[in-house]
Amino acid sequence: MEESLAYLLDLRLRCRGNPDGIALVDRCLALLARAETADTTELQQLEVEIEALRVELADRFGPPRGFARH
Repeated sequence: MEESLAYLLDLRLRCRGNPDGIALVDRCLALLARAETADTTELQQLEVEIEALRVELADRFGPPRGFARH
């Protein structure tokens, strides 16, 4: 989940000026936040939603780039 969060934060910065892109990224971030307290059933539903959004984001913006950690 840590990699997903880092990717989404990077992508949100890259989407500045693109309201549709920011809305998609914000949706993903909200789903990740809900996942922290989800039970097993809700977690399975969230995983399906997250995967669908990940595919849409990758189609629109390309695959995740590597991150440099300092």
